[in-house]
Parts: sequence; structure tokens; C-alpha cells
Amino acid sequence: MKAQEAKSPLLAKSIVSRIFSIREMGTIIPLIILYIVIAFVNPNFFAPANLIDVVRATSYTFILAAPLTCLMLTGNRDLSVGATTALGGVACAWGLTSLHWGIIPSILLGLFAGLVVGLIKCFIVLNLKLPPFIITLGLQYIINGFVLVTTLGNPITGFPKAFTNLGQGRVFGVFYTIIFALVLGIAIHLMLRYTRLGREIYATGGNKETARLAGINTTKVLMIVHVAASVFAALVGILYASRFNAAQSNAGAGTEMTIMAAIIIGGTSFAGGSGTVIGSLFGCLLLASINNGLVLMHVSSYWQNLVFGAILVISLLLDKIRTDKSGGGL
Repeated sequence: MKAQEAKSPLLAKSIVSRIFSIREMGTIIPLIILYIVIAFVNPNFFAPANLIDVVRATSYTFILAAPLTCLMLTGNRDLSVGATTALGGVACAWGLTSLHWGIIPSILLGLFAGLVVGLIKCFIVLNLKLPPFIITLGLQYIINGFVLVTTLGNPITGFPKAFTNLGQGRVFGVFYTIIFALVLGIAIHLMLRYTRLGREIYATGGNKETARLAGINTTKVLMIVHVAASVFAALVGILYASRFNAAQSNAGAGTEMTIMAAIIIGGTSFAGGSGTVIGSLFGCLLLASINNGLVLMHVSSYWQNLVFGAILVISLLLDKIRTDKSGGGL
């Protein structure tokens, strides 16, 4: 009997330990707690129309968070994605309004702008061996300045209906962006889990030198994830322009930190080498839910930054604990 009583606390401790060892639990548990609190404070949060708004907002951030997760898995960060988002939308708008191109050529122009940013970033970071964090911060200012100078800070409008349908249209009541985000998330999840490139991304983030000695072309891997992050950032800018029927010069302002926070909250290590796209999805959903919930509860927007910051700091602490237990460090 005493042996059974002694085993019960150990079993419970083991179960709890296993639950918290799952990286996504750092997001799922706060998400559940948040929904419980909101259910008591403002049940209107769970109205179908509002839940669709939350999922729709999540889809935009996740379209960028999914490829950015791959970049962060290699141990790299990118502070230029917010500015690239604005550039992609503005470049597409130029194609539609100033150049009078068709929808597809204009979208390709926006994506090409993202590709150019990605290639420039790769050249400076990979060839000149300069720190990506500082370089992408500098690129952020350059791109934002370029967009502001060329648009004078004014939104570009006057898009054809077929283009706005891209960000506003639905199929069976589900927005196109939600469907695209799910397909993209599944594709990148499968790539990371079952393909050689996925294994190389994890290996590069785990230990770049060891990966190189093992025969992995780490430069090629880093180029792929850097370019992908910039191209998808431009795509999000195009989708924003379609959704709001206007290409704003500040469309991506601040989103780089929010999305990176969502990825870290979702369990991706700040040091790289571990994490999942599923965790990033939960992280994006958590931040979208917090933002929506605080608005419904008529909480000042100033508190949103406080909550986001607190969650990010706690997530980094949890990541530090997990890393130390696994024998590594930040």
C-alpha cells in the first residue's frame, strides 16, 4: 500500500514532466487559460463571426511565420520582413495602377521585390560574413525609407475587383487566405519532418560547423530559408493590399517582432536547431486571440504591448530552461 502511495506522486510528476517537455505546451496551456478567462469576461469572443476574424488574422501572420520558422531553426533572425511586407504590397500596387499590368504580372512584381531583398540579404550575410541581426535591421530602415520616398507615405488604391477578391474572397465560407495558410503550413511541416532539406535545416541550426563537416551545404540551406522568408513577406504585403484595397507604406510595421515572438512562444528555440511549424501556428493563434480578446474587453491598446512582452520574456525563460536541460545554452 505504501509503495503504491509512493508511486502515485512520482507517476503524477512524470506525467506533468512529459506534458511540459512538449514544446507546444508553452503555447497551448496559455491559450486554454486565455479562452477560459475570456469566456467569463466576454463570451462574445466565441461568436462564430469573431472566431472567423481571429482565424483570419492568424492566417496572415502564419503565412509569414511558417517560412520564418525555418529561418529561425537555422539560428538566424530577420528584422527586415516587416519592411519587405510593405514593399511587396507597394510593388504589386505599382504594377496594377502605374504600369497597368495584369493581376498575375503585378503579383509577380511584388514577389520579385521580395526575392531581390532576399538575395541582397544573402549576399551581405553569407558572402561578406556580417551578422544577420544587424544587417536585416539596416535593410529594414533602407526598405522603409525607399517605400516612404516613393509613395510619400500615401496609400496606393484603385485596384480591380478580381485582385481584391484574393484577400477578401471565400470558398464555402472560408477565406482564401485561411486555406492557403493551412496548405502552406502542412507543406512546410512535411518538408521539415520528412525531407532531406528539413533535416539539413535542423542540423544547420543545431551546429553549423558539424553540419558542414557532415557534408551539408550550409550556405545553400541558409540562402533558401533567407530568400523564402523575404518572398513570403512580400506575399503577405500583397494579400494585405488585396484585403484592404490599399497598399500602405506601413503595412508591415512592427510585424517582424510580433511574428518572431509568436514563433518563439510556439517553442522554436532562439538558438535554433529545435522547434516546429505547428508550435508557430499556436503562437500566432495565441497572439491573435490576445489582441482580439483585449479589444472585446475594452482594454487599452497600451496593455497589449505589455502582455505581448511579458509572454515573450516568459517564453524565452522556458526556452532557456529547456535548452539547459538538453545540455545546450543560448
